[in-house]
Amino acid sequence: MIVKDVMNKDVIYVGMYTTLRELLNKFGSFHTFPIVPVVDEDMKLVGLVRLQNLIDVFLPYDRELLRLSPFIDEFWDENIFKVEIEPELGILVVMSDIMDREFIAIQETEKLEKAYEILRAHKKEQMPVVADGGKLTGIIGVFDIVRFVFKERGLY
Repeated sequence: MIVKDVMNKDVIYVGMYTTLRELLNKFGSFHTFPIVPVVDEDMKLVGLVRLQNLIDVFLPYDRELLRLSPFIDEFWDENIFKVEIEPELGILVVMSDIMDREFIAIQETEKLEKAYEILRAHKKEQMPVVADGGKLTGIIGVFDIVRFVFKERGLY
């Protein structure tokens, strides 16, 4: 079995210039925040937005710059209730500002076992699925794989 046969093809994604406000409105009815693929105008996967990216908006400094000094990051209290944030950030912050540009993804033609190994090795619950050329075609998660295995074993 290959990834394409099990992945979720109904993917909610955003563009690089989607605003923070638009993203939050789009996911207002979710009970948890998923990974959100960010694509360019050709549907090529260029990044991912995770919950941590949203929390980073509250930080008073550029976390990327300070990752070079690991001891500084340890002292930041990420209590979002104590941080003042300007309402204008809702329209000024776009996904290209906050997305992770380094991420794992898998080709839709890979074996399902390979997807499971990658997810476990990276301690992730989901990852995007791409076709040749990096075009986003779906998302696969550990739950999708476990459900497939249960189905194969006749459990539902």
